[in-house]
Amino acid sequence: MSEPVSALAGVRVLEASVTRAGRAAGMLLADLGADVVRAALPSATDGPAAVGPPNPQPESTIPADHDDGGGSAVPRAETLLWDRGKRVVRMSHEDVARIAGGADVLLVDQTPARLLASGLDAATLARASSALCHVWMPPYGARGPAAELAEDPLLLAALGGLSARYPATKDCPVAPVAAVTTQLHGALGAAAAVAALLGRGRGDGRGRAVTVSGLHAMSATIGTMNQVGHDQPVLRGNRSGKGVPFWRIYQAGDGRWLYLAALVPEIFFRALEAMDRMDILVLPGVDGDWDRVRRWELGGHLVAAALEEEFRRRPMAEWLALFAAADVPCAPIGTRAEWAASDIVEANHAFIRRDHPGAGEVTMPGFPFDLAATPAAPGEIPALEELPADDRVWKRSTSDGFPRAESGAGTSAAGTSAAGSAAGLPLAGLTIVDLSTFLAGPLIGALLADWGANVIKVEPPKGEPYRGYSISVLVVNQYKRALALDLARPGGAEVLLRVLGDADVFVENLRPGRLEKLGLSDERIAAARPGLVRCSVSAYGHAGAYADAPGFDPVFQGLSGLAAAQGGDGEPVLAPVPLNDIGTGALGALGVLTALLARDRGAVADGVGQRLYLSLANTATYLQALEFTEFAGRTAPIRGATDFQGPSAGHRFYQAADGWLAVAADTAERFAGLRDALGIPAAGADGTSVGDLALASDIAAALAALPVAAAVERLRVRGVPAVRALLGEEHADDPHLLANGFQHVAGDPRFGRVSIVRGYADWAGAARERTPRAVLIGHDTRPVLAEAGCSEAEVESLLAAGVVADIDLSDVAEDALARVAPAREVARRRAD
Repeated sequence: MSEPVSALAGVRVLEASVTRAGRAAGMLLADLGADVVRAALPSATDGPAAVGPPNPQPESTIPADHDDGGGSAVPRAETLLWDRGKRVVRMSHEDVARIAGGADVLLVDQTPARLLASGLDAATLARASSALCHVWMPPYGARGPAAELAEDPLLLAALGGLSARYPATKDCPVAPVAAVTTQLHGALGAAAAVAALLGRGRGDGRGRAVTVSGLHAMSATIGTMNQVGHDQPVLRGNRSGKGVPFWRIYQAGDGRWLYLAALVPEIFFRALEAMDRMDILVLPGVDGDWDRVRRWELGGHLVAAALEEEFRRRPMAEWLALFAAADVPCAPIGTRAEWAASDIVEANHAFIRRDHPGAGEVTMPGFPFDLAATPAAPGEIPALEELPADDRVWKRSTSDGFPRAESGAGTSAAGTSAAGSAAGLPLAGLTIVDLSTFLAGPLIGALLADWGANVIKVEPPKGEPYRGYSISVLVVNQYKRALALDLARPGGAEVLLRVLGDADVFVENLRPGRLEKLGLSDERIAAARPGLVRCSVSAYGHAGAYADAPGFDPVFQGLSGLAAAQGGDGEPVLAPVPLNDIGTGALGALGVLTALLARDRGAVADGVGQRLYLSLANTATYLQALEFTEFAGRTAPIRGATDFQGPSAGHRFYQAADGWLAVAADTAERFAGLRDALGIPAAGADGTSVGDLALASDIAAALAALPVAAAVERLRVRGVPAVRALLGEEHADDPHLLANGFQHVAGDPRFGRVSIVRGYADWAGAARERTPRAVLIGHDTRPVLAEAGCSEAEVESLLAAGVVADIDLSDVAEDALARVAPAREVARRRAD
């Protein structure tokens, strides 16, 4: 039996990265089989980096990862993880510009001024190679007051508003202990690279230029949580860390913590039934009103108090068994070590081992999803090489089967379809049918729709369960179309098969066997659309004892050790956003695009589709990949605390006279600049070591007397990166976010005007602004059915039979409340 072909075999990627996210993107592409060469560039003070704004700052806080003599790599987790499978070659910026003409993809992540100074901008390189796909991943956007700051995850969390959403005991920003947004940014960058290749191959052979900044990654991270209502206020959760009573941590009778993840009313009622506590719903002040349950100040605190008392009656193991029997998502708060040793991780083959001459055996996360026909294969850890005299850096020749244009040519042997012309978005002409619910699966479609695909959301006539969160649904679906279809009715499966007949991708997150019960067997789907790419999203993975178990994001924040690490020695602290859902969406987009490119290239047999499997469990490991990389002598990952401000005196949040700022003085040189800027005498402590807080009180006192803007400027001129930490709704009018078009206004017939995130990349040659819309249930039922070949008479017949539904302007949130009325009556009867 022949070995499977790697999906990106023969794709040449030149990675000229200086930040974490660029490294992560290159790793993912290398894992998928691309020929990735990373240019080991001179330090930022050795040349082009000195060009730009006054008092330029180094672009990254990643220390040099290879010794100057070209010997073995210093054993650092960042290099051991992110460089696997690559070839690392010492180059200058001029070398990169010269060699880029032979690449399919160039990954760059410098700040705007440094990119121009280095000659690695898209416009300059396009003159030498029109086929080059240029992927730019700047840390904070393409423009704006903070665009030239050195890359740092703390600064991005402050600038994008993520730090303002973490649970806290006061109104202050909180520092994330794991740079999960970095891993997310890497996944988006890798996905954009593959999308650019798809657009090139399906168009005229010209390369695509795309900007995927840290702000785009932040848009994905906080997009469902960061809306601003112009005509009606948007309901926000509190920052107590307790959350709503059906979506929060509880302490069991044995002192262990667990997370109850009953996101929608139906699941919460199952939990109460299992606990024999439906009476809680009719407590005085709750009165059977679901709105009071979900709003802390109205009745949520009463429900939570009753449940806190109830949870203390039994040990954690009993609660877990009780909820598992009732099909209620619930999980213990564990450590990273417990997660790495769990049977869930083992069933997903989530870790690999590689050898390194300096570090010995290294254990690290493997690839985060499964492509059945073209599986990923993470490579070995490379050593630093010198640039060959003939510039031959690629492993493979151009005869490997991947077509590419010659440098300076305007066409390629790949594809002639005009569907993805260079003037438009790269995925135009592709159709994705999205049958998934809640958030992880729908985010795959959201990303693909943002990049030009025709995404058809399929849901029941009453709406999917997540419709109860109307504003979040608006964000995820703003560029999709909606078909209301009842698959349980006779004829429903046949309608879906007709829609799939013209589709390229089918995304779903149904439990095993559910499609078959609906009459949608693998054979029927394959017959309806040969070559269809199928993407399946699950909680725990498609193999193993947990394959059928339900799960939501916080379950995996708890299980994977992230919540325990953020809380440190105190109570667990969960991230305020659904990180694992978001990460699964980005990785799913990468997987779908890779499968499509493999299909277009003939890496799979004609007419044969490819199965893609993703899980929240594997994503939880990927997002903490750096923290999970283990070898003898590695520095322990950062642990947080309640109201965690940062790991050291030079790298943390400080309160100024009129707000908060994030400071990234995490090198000795920067910390000296910080002391100089604030007039703090030199001391024995350098303030950059994790846990070194000796000078934090002195710095805090000096900054407390300054306005944020003055403090940021004073630090800037001394080479210390710092930004205002946005709190509340300050992101709505922040100059830097406005300059980068972070949000735009969508209209909704129920809620009026709402500011929501704009998108997840900016493609050269495409309009920066697209018109968002509120995609209501059945919004596009008629046109979608017409495109599937249904006559007007057939459509009317399907509508009359209730198989499909047309657009309904009624408030779906109210409809969701109506559906819980029977359970409310049960509660009242029990109370009586």
